[in-house]
Amino acid sequence: MKFINNEKGFTLIDIIVALIIILLFMSLISVLFFNITKSSKGIERESHAVFIATNIIEAYKSLNYDDVLPIAENHEITDGTEIVPGQPIVIQDGYSAFVTIQNYVPEGEDSNNDLVKKIIVTVKYKVANKEKSVQLESSVTRK
Repeated sequence: MKFINNEKGFTLIDIIVALIIILLFMSLISVLFFNITKSSKGIERESHAVFIATNIIEAYKSLNYDDVLPIAENHEITDGTEIVPGQPIVIQDGYSAFVTIQNYVPEGEDSNNDLVKKIIVTVKYKVANKEKSVQLESSVTRK
């Protein structure tokens, strides 16, 4: 009698090896997905910080030159936000902005020269429990 060894199917070892390979690929894909999501969130928060800083600078630029006061006293910008010297402007979603306005005097010039004011806006935010910041500078000139 002749035996024909024609058994079809998978052994337990084949199934275990296949499952291990699938689990490795799934874990690699999930780590990659997590890193992409984390980077995307960081970029999104940085973009929003730049947007906030730009809006604050544009609010100052929309004022008359004489209304852009060096930060030495309380005043409001056009949207009604009150600026207090040394205090951050608290913005929703964990953003805070610091505004510095100073008379700009080039080196060697007269310190009474009141033609340009320098506006510096620093927006701080958190990404993955790390504090980051964006700083924008602009100037306003007397017309």
